[in-house]
Amino acid sequence: MNPIVLFALSAAMIEAAEPDTRIAQLPAEMSCLAYQTAGFHDFPDNPEDYEAVVFFESKFELRVNKVLMTHLLDNSPYDLYLTLHKDNDVVELQCNQLRAAGNNLGVSCSSQPPADLLLLNLDSLRFTRTAIGGWTFSGADTQAAGESIYVEYGRCTATESP
Repeated sequence: MNPIVLFALSAAMIEAAEPDTRIAQLPAEMSCLAYQTAGFHDFPDNPEDYEAVVFFESKFELRVNKVLMTHLLDNSPYDLYLTLHKDNDVVELQCNQLRAAGNNLGVSCSSQPPADLLLLNLDSLRFTRTAIGGWTFSGADTQAAGESIYVEYGRCTATESP
């Protein structure tokens, strides 16, 4: 085989393997803060019409799920398992690697069934998060309960393990 072709194939294989290395370098624990959150909510008194609402920016923790990474990764269609902790809620996320604009590496994550979606840039730790489901506004009475969809964006930072 031509040495130039062999070099090109080797370089392509190294580049293809690079995301696995970058995923492995992801901080084991991250604290994430949304900069802006907005969405739609269907209030019970108007179930056929979603109303635009601004949600409070959220804080949540992301942790690499070491148990699933150790025991499921070899035979899994996913590249990464994360656990999202927000208040008393825990959401398990399955992630696949992707390349974005500027050749940035990221992961696309979802819960099962897909009610929570997370896109995370592995270089900058910038995220976009979407959630769909039934919510009750903080401090609201039962008349404010209903279904919502919201989108938020922000950034995560590495945190120390306890």
